[in-house]
Parts: sequence; structure tokens; C-alpha cells
Amino acid sequence: MSEKKQINIDQIVQQYTHLHDEGYHIDDKLTKLANLYKKVNYLPTSVTNNLFGKNTSNHIKDLIIEYEKKNPNGMESNVKAWCSDYETHLQTDIFLNYLKFIVQYSQNLYNNIFSTKENLEVGEFWIAHYRKGDFTVKHNHGNLLDGFVISGCYYAYVEDSSSPIIFDGQKPVYPKNDSLILFSSQTEHEVPPTDGERIIMSFNIRKAKKTQLTTDDCDKVTSFIMND
Repeated sequence: MSEKKQINIDQIVQQYTHLHDEGYHIDDKLTKLANLYKKVNYLPTSVTNNLFGKNTSNHIKDLIIEYEKKNPNGMESNVKAWCSDYETHLQTDIFLNYLKFIVQYSQNLYNNIFSTKENLEVGEFWIAHYRKGDFTVKHNHGNLLDGFVISGCYYAYVEDSSSPIIFDGQKPVYPKNDSLILFSSQTEHEVPPTDGERIIMSFNIRKAKKTQLTTDDCDKVTSFIMND
């Protein structure tokens, strides 16, 4: 019989890290395991235009520009442009109302598509300002152990000459002012060097209720990782 004590995903990560540090060879078993336990639904890429309206979109653009002026040293990341760090939502509340709206919108879309009743929350949030020559290297946001299920970008300002965002196996998406692009956090994507300016809010959204595993489950995790 499984013990009642619950073991969360963070403890599984710690266990995985310990095994890795001890020199054990760990391949893709952990990803398979995370898929098994978390039952991830892969959101199709969606584009919503005219999300807030022109006046609000312009206001968000001004807020981002002002935040950049006050915080000129951006974060080093896959985004090769100025961007704030991944916990911007914890450092300022000036974007909070817009972020709440986007999370609710994303949650409604997710639940409608997958016929579920998940409660979603912000896991990470950052803003970025691309200028000529800036780009984003190919990557994904799919840390299953962090529970990210939806990633996205809101485009407060996009010049016509701005580069598209390119998702693996899909046609390039050319964002417009006041548009919201949502996609699965596991989807590979990139932005080629841009000619035009783009000012955006980006985020990762996760399930509010994290997966819990019993100690018996944890023993199975260890066995699964260590053995074929």
C-alpha cells in the first residue's frame, strides 16, 4: 500500500539531479515519465487579433518602453534583444491586469479545446524590445517538470518589416499590433533577425494544481529512470 506522504515534482527533479551528478546515464526516460504522470495536452498554435484595442495596446507599449529605460540591463537568454527577467510579474504590478486577462483567456481556450476544467496560473513572465538585427534562437519552453502547458506572446507594437515567429512544421506567423499568439510550451520556435521593431510581453502558463506522487510512485520513478 502506498504511504500517504505526498512527493511533489520538485522532489522528483532533485532526485533526477542527484542521479545525474552521480554519473548515471539518463536519456529520454525522464521526459517520457513526465508525460506519463502529467498527461500533457499539446495546445495547437492560435492567433487572436485586436485583443485589447488600439488605445490599450499603445499604453502597454509605452509601459514596456518606460520599464526598459528604468532597467536597461536586460537578461541573457534565447532572446537576442533587450528583455526583462522571467520573474517580471513578481517585480512590478504595472502589467498585472493585462496578464490576468491573458491567463483567463488562455485558460478558457485550453479548457474548451480539451474539455477539461484546469485552473491555470502564470509561471514566468517577461517583456522584450526587438530592434533591427535582433532575433531569437530556436528553443522551446517545455519544462514538463515545471508544469508549463501554454506559452505565448502579446504584441503591443510590431512594425510591418518585423520578422515572423516560426514554429516547427508550421507556416511562419506574422504578428500584428495588439495580437496574441498562444502555443504549446513544448513547441520549438524561433524568430529570424528582424528589420522592424517589435515590443512584446511573453509568458509561460502552468497548471495551478501540481501533480502529486506518493512514495510508492517515487520508487517507480527511480526504477523507471534507472532501468529499461
